[in-house]
Formats: sequence, structure tokens, C-alpha cells
Amino acid sequence: MNMNKVQLVRLRLDTSIQKCRLHLQRLHYASNQLADLFPLTVDKYNSFSEATIGHVDQLVFRFTKLQDEIGNTTFRLLLEFLEEDIDNKPFRDILNILERLQIIDLSDDWLIMREIRNDLAHEYPMMLDETIEKLNLLYTKLLPLEQILATIEQKANQ
Repeated sequence: MNMNKVQLVRLRLDTSIQKCRLHLQRLHYASNQLADLFPLTVDKYNSFSEATIGHVDQLVFRFTKLQDEIGNTTFRLLLEFLEEDIDNKPFRDILNILERLQIIDLSDDWLIMREIRNDLAHEYPMMLDETIEKLNLLYTKLLPLEQILATIEQKANQ
């Protein structure tokens, strides 16, 4: 890669990481507001105030935004910066490269996070049990998602 392209990729990567950090900061705020309530149950959820529901919504929204930014932008920019060949590769192959480089532990874990994100993007009041189950699973994925971002930052700064 020529120097201008390297600088451009690095600038775009830094911008993406900054967006991720903002989402993570807001995700921390929401998860801290809810920490005493997890694991959730249907009864607990049904007793939530509107403010608590707002924190749950923020938790889901920021998890979704962070997962989207990392998966749709940051991963590719990091691999481009590291001069990995990702042209025309399907996302599953990109996940395998990320796993080989030890940026993610298991590609299947990332796909589970993606599934959580997709499932929680749609609210169905008649499926509250499934929603609670996904929220509890999301809560367990906060630290691994944060660790992925930390590893991305570490790789970008090597």
C-alpha cells in the first residue's frame, strides 16, 4: 500500500474506533443502570418503570450500534490496515481471518452476537420470554464485545 492509502485507511480506522468508543461509553452507562436487575425474568421486566425500559432500550440500541460498526466497518478497515487480503471475501472468511489473527476468539461467537442483535432489533410483545432470554444473553456478551474492541485498538497501534 502506498503511503497516502495507508494514511487514509488509518484515518478511517481511527474514526471507526472513535465511534465504537462512544457506543461503548453509552453502553456502559446503560448496563451500569441495569446491573442489579440481571439476570432478567419476565416478572422483573413487567415491573420496570418507563425510565428502566429506557435504559434497556439504550442497552439494546448501543449494543446494536457497536456490533454493527465493528462488524460492518472496523473489522475490514483493520484487516486492510494490516494488509490482509480481504477483497471479494465473504464475511465468514473475514471472521476466519480475524480468528487466525486472534482478534476474535471464535467466529461463531461473533455470529451469536449478530443473531442477538438481529433478534432484539424487532420487538414482539407476545414473545416476551424470548426477548428476556436474548437480553440476558446480550448482557453476557458485553465484556467479550469490549475485549474485541480493545484487541482491535491494540492491533492498530502495533
